[in-house]
Parts: sequence; structure tokens; C-alpha cells
Amino acid sequence: MVFVLVAATVFLLIAVDYFLRREEGIQKTEDDRKRSPIFLAPEKALLPMEVTPERAFHLSHTWVQPDGKENGTVYIGLDEFVPQILTSDVTIRNLPLIGAHLPQGAPIWNVYMGKRYLEQLSPVSGKVVAINPACQAGVPLPGDKIEKSWILKINAERLEHENHNLMNIEQAQILNQSLKDELYLNAHRGEYLNDGGKIDPDYILKMDPSEWAKIVKRFFPYQKSES
Repeated sequence: MVFVLVAATVFLLIAVDYFLRREEGIQKTEDDRKRSPIFLAPEKALLPMEVTPERAFHLSHTWVQPDGKENGTVYIGLDEFVPQILTSDVTIRNLPLIGAHLPQGAPIWNVYMGKRYLEQLSPVSGKVVAINPACQAGVPLPGDKIEKSWILKINAERLEHENHNLMNIEQAQILNQSLKDELYLNAHRGEYLNDGGKIDPDYILKMDPSEWAKIVKRFFPYQKSES
């Protein structure tokens, strides 16, 4: 009888311990889920990086920057010119899969604002090893801040060689300022600037297909325009 009571007590203690650990595991998973970038406010879902002199820029308005920790590993994002056009919340779509190999100049993602999108190209060749969780989940991000965030992490294969096809920070700033001036001049003529001096998102979203095609052709000539 004593043995049965002892066994029952042990069994009960094991059962209680199991359920307590199970509840702790469920709570930890829920806490981790809530801390994940995709459950935070859009601006907090960004993964900003400090700009270093090593950052280089592609003509499709993407940038690449060594992570400074792992040799050959780089972060990739989009530069400040894209938010000049897509001035509201944006989503990143058509991202490559982790493990995918990207050659320099291959399509890397599309930046969407409503039905409008801009295709961008990979600044370097390499294997995708990480994706911004918010971008992967399609979380809308503030267009005026997304250029500060990394989107992909890649193991670059020929960074030193391919850097010759890229611009440094000063060159990119000169180009982007020139393009920005042209873009704003066209928008100002059509009275499409809002009180903050930015292009009105409604103008882009409601733009006639032929007008949008002209913008795409002028500033992103490598991609096909869409209606």
C-alpha cells in the first residue's frame, strides 16, 4: 500500500512538473513571437545599420555593406532614391529564398506601394543567408525610413572584384541628388508635391499608366513598366 502511494505521488509530481514546463514553453514561445519584428510597429520592424565608408551602391538603387564580423558576408538594402518616389508605406515582395544564389545584376526584389512597384537588382553575387523577417512576412514599412534598414544578408563571392561595378557613397549621393531634382521638378510642374515637399502618394497610386511608365523608364530603365 505504501509503495502504491509513493508511486502515485511520484507520478503526480512528474505530471505537475511536465505541465508546468509545458506552460513555460508556451509562454516563452508567445513572448518570443511578440518580440519578433513582424509583430512590432512598422518602424520598429526595420533593422537599421550604421553607414560605413565601405557601403557601395548599384545603379538600380540598392546598396551593399560588409557586416564587419564575418569575412565575405554583406548586408543589402535599398538607397534613399526609392523613397523619393514611393513616399508611403511599402512592402518588399518577390524576395529570393534562403540558400538561393544571386548573380550581380539579377532581380533581387520588388518594392511595392499599392499596385505600383519598382524592381531592383542585386549589387553583388552570392548566396542568401538571411532575410529581414518583416520583409519576408510582407509587413508594410515606412517608405521614408526603409532605406536605413537591411533587407538581405548574403555571402558575397566576388565582392572585391564586383565593387568595380558599384559607386561609392559620394558618387551615389551626386547621382541621386541629380535624379531627385529632376523628379521633383516634374512633380512640381504638375503640382504633385504636398505641403511637406514630398511627392503625394495618391498621385503615384492614381497616376495614369503612361505617366508611371515614363517614370519607370527614366529612373529604372532596366525593368519593364507596369500599369
